[in-house]
Amino acid sequence: MATSGAYERGGHIIDPRTRSIPSALASATVAGPDLGIADIFATAVFVMGIDGLNWIEDEDGYDAYIVTPDGHTAWSAGFNQYLVAADSC
Repeated sequence: MATSGAYERGGHIIDPRTRSIPSALASATVAGPDLGIADIFATAVFVMGIDGLNWIEDEDGYDAYIVTPDGHTAWSAGFNQYLVAADSC
């Protein structure tokens, strides 16, 4: 599992398509069988924003969880296996 975002180091990730700092997400977490690939995918999802959830659906074995700057969350269908119900904590 790997997370990319601007919450710790500020705007250090650049969207290569626009050469600007992405601002649609606060963070993107990707879970999958290979940490190196998950890290690359987390950065890619962060750059793509909400559209990254659609993209990750095509990557076998990898799923994503995103947080928007205003605190809203969303995740790909397969990420459900990593979530813990609030009443079980």
